Amino acid sequence: MTATVSLEPNEAPARRTPWLSGVAIFVAVMTPLLAYLAPLGFAPLLALAGLLALPGLRLTRAAAPPLLILVALALWAAVSMSWSPFAVELSKLKGYGDIESVTALKLFLQLATYGAAVVALRGLSDAGAQRAGTVLAYGMTVLAAVAALDSLTGAAIYQKLHQATGQAIRPDVAMVKVSLSTYILALLFWPAALVLSRLWRPGLIWLMAVGTLVTSVICSSDACIVALAAGGLVWLLVYFAGQTAAKVLVGLVAAPFVLAPLAVLMGVQTGVVAWLHRLVPASWDARLNIWTFAADHIQAHPFRGWGLDASRTFGPAIPLHTHNAQLQLWLELGAIGAALAGVFFCWLAYGVVRLSQRSRTEAAMAAAALVGYLVIGGLSFGVWQEWWLGLGALTLIACGLARAFDEPQWTSLDELAPLG
Repeated sequence: MTATVSLEPNEAPARRTPWLSGVAIFVAVMTPLLAYLAPLGFAPLLALAGLLALPGLRLTRAAAPPLLILVALALWAAVSMSWSPFAVELSKLKGYGDIESVTALKLFLQLATYGAAVVALRGLSDAGAQRAGTVLAYGMTVLAAVAALDSLTGAAIYQKLHQATGQAIRPDVAMVKVSLSTYILALLFWPAALVLSRLWRPGLIWLMAVGTLVTSVICSSDACIVALAAGGLVWLLVYFAGQTAAKVLVGLVAAPFVLAPLAVLMGVQTGVVAWLHRLVPASWDARLNIWTFAADHIQAHPFRGWGLDASRTFGPAIPLHTHNAQLQLWLELGAIGAALAGVFFCWLAYGVVRLSQRSRTEAAMAAAALVGYLVIGGLSFGVWQEWWLGLGALTLIACGLARAFDEPQWTSLDELAPLG
């Protein structure tokens, strides 16, 4: 049974896309380099990719729903600036640095550029997608190996590279820099693994998996370990249970956007949070304090929120952001913002449901990547960080590239899986 899926590559008659292929290969080459050397560079990389891909951009009806949801979210975020304690007076915006600090403006620019990159590269020819996907998969394998080796040597490689540029770096800071590569590896592991499996390179999949886990453990990237574990569990469920598991995934994705504040408040009232305080290490103990403070303050403005970037105004209680995407959305944009973001991610999850009718391996990949992004976002980064949003766009692109590869005829795993 074949179904048309909103996230599927263009199924129109094959066309040559040399320019888009070049853009995709450029992104694939730069991804492991930036992941290791400068993760914040994913913001300009995806913005540049979007601008370069504009000549090949073809808007489709399937792209309209997610784009409209994100436009609505950006508009609501901009409106919330009118009551946000972090609001910036427009009359004071004089230089680029001032304008760059306006999150609402950046959201529209990122939506335009990142969105253009995702939508345009969906129109890649299969041949172009396969070339870029192959480069990306091998690049992620090399990244995993280098990151693991560097973490085992105390970031010696990273330190030598810095010394070569005339800028020394402390060993502990170098280890933190190396640890950032694990977040990219955790997200792109699943599309890269699918590409390698369809190129029949199982050894490289294991190398990438071991390298990612070793680096995550040594660098204490706990969120990545949790994301990989959750992604692996979801991969197994979707692969073996098919559409049934994919439908359950939609509800699991929706739940945190609806229940996050209530879950924290119930945890406080029942003593679960106090019990966790006695068990977890310092970094997680700090998170519990932040989440408790955020959930308590959400009650003051549950519908509209405190306003965009309000998380930055609570002093030591919330250092920059809540370290939980759903709580940050509730705190800053209220129920409206949380609902819009939840609808977007549920739309992605529902795409997995439809994709499971065509290929369980591809659906499992998409589900694992989606869960990985949500888990890391729920434990580590701020919602509006440019490089993190860029990684979300890159993950969508990578999943699209992976799906251009045909299932090997001699080992069709989908046919061996039990019917869902």
